[in-house]
Amino acid sequence: MEQTRRRFLTASAALGTGALAGCSAVTDAIPFVGGGGLGDYQDWVYEPDRFASSDSGGDFGDENVALSIFAINQQAVYENRKELFPSTYNSLSTNFASNTGILPRNVSMLLSVPEGLVLTGSFERSEVTAELEDDSSTEYESDGSHSGFDLYVQSDVGESPDAFGVSGDAVVQGQRVDNFGSDSDSVAATDVVQGIVDTKAGSANRYVNANDDFGALVSSLSGSSFLTATVRDEPVSSDDADEDSGEFEGLVANGQASTINGATTESQSVFVFDSESDADTGAVDDYVEFNDNSGQFARARDVQVEQSGRTITITATSDTYTSPNLGTGGE
Repeated sequence: MEQTRRRFLTASAALGTGALAGCSAVTDAIPFVGGGGLGDYQDWVYEPDRFASSDSGGDFGDENVALSIFAINQQAVYENRKELFPSTYNSLSTNFASNTGILPRNVSMLLSVPEGLVLTGSFERSEVTAELEDDSSTEYESDGSHSGFDLYVQSDVGESPDAFGVSGDAVVQGQRVDNFGSDSDSVAATDVVQGIVDTKAGSANRYVNANDDFGALVSSLSGSSFLTATVRDEPVSSDDADEDSGEFEGLVANGQASTINGATTESQSVFVFDSESDADTGAVDDYVEFNDNSGQFARARDVQVEQSGRTITITATSDTYTSPNLGTGGE
């Protein structure tokens, strides 16, 4: 029989028994890793229903998804561009906010949240505002300020579909939320920008403090180049479980994170379960083995599976050129 990578897996049982088991006092006390080179991305993430989005199919078209975000260190992507597969580099270096004039290679953190984007990095505030006011493309005009951010809206639209907030070290883009078919009023794009800014400032609720599952997930995600994070409305049921694709019974949150180190990339796949008893390292071992020959771990090395309380983490090393955990950021 062909020898599979399963023989080389390390599954350490229940490190720190009870840790991250849904107690907010515990998760609040954990020092967040916060994504390394991606900084304190979790401090910008607001509660999913903050703006009462009317999308009955969930933020990203999945009724089981409460929140889905991704973050990219585009500076790191640019610095390692020669090591990346061309289509991967093109996807990760996309200019998500072209109206700002900021080049992707100058963005140290691009964070996508349900109704907006946050960019931090190297840029001049005056150059960004001048680009927004330039009438050669979509023209924006000043709409006051909020907590150190200059606000801009589209000058030729009565109810601007998007707005920008610009400070000395961050740019926030917010989308208008129409809330069609619901009892909630529409939310102006400037209100979304202000809400994101207030979340970072700590004057509005942060999802990492309000949701233990997201807190547990964030505390384990430590990639500095790219990460995704998804939180579900409820645990995956036995009927909906699909272990071959990583949809484990009892799963409440999951994410992937990667750190590019030149020709080598270190990656994580993190799974948070509803309780420690739901966290089954055997099922995760089977998932790794199933995806060993032609799936996610086909080109991976040093694959390890570790459990800490209700969280199971897979770590792996791969060549950056063929790394499967460097997603496009758009899905």
